[in-house]
Amino acid sequence: MSHGNSAVTSISAARVQRLAGGLVEQYGGDAERVWSNATDSAELRRRISTLPGFGNMKAIALGSVLAKRFGVEAAQGLVPDHPTLGDVDSVEALEDYQAKKRAYKASLKAKGVSGAAGARLRDPRPAGS
Repeated sequence: MSHGNSAVTSISAARVQRLAGGLVEQYGGDAERVWSNATDSAELRRRISTLPGFGNMKAIALGSVLAKRFGVEAAQGLVPDHPTLGDVDSVEALEDYQAKKRAYKASLKAKGVSGAAGARLRDPRPAGS
């Protein structure tokens, strides 16, 4: 039995625990309240971004899933103009999404742009918001 991933598992478990704790603290443990009580995309982005471990990229990814897969109206404004996890509806679509994401990251690297800087290039919000 290999224990090579035990550190990764511990880190992942700690992240999940922090997220669960944040959901309990902020929303009484009812994760659906994050989006069901949001009045618009700005409020939803703020709500998602205050969750432990959620920055802009994860807020956009979650917003895209909420909008495209669950029809959450407040999430529509978080959907960017590029493919996201919200577009994934099968194993094949996931593989296609991951291949395109790798190609995009490689193109950024070739241009000398880091992944975080590339995310800022796609961020639809004005700087400083």
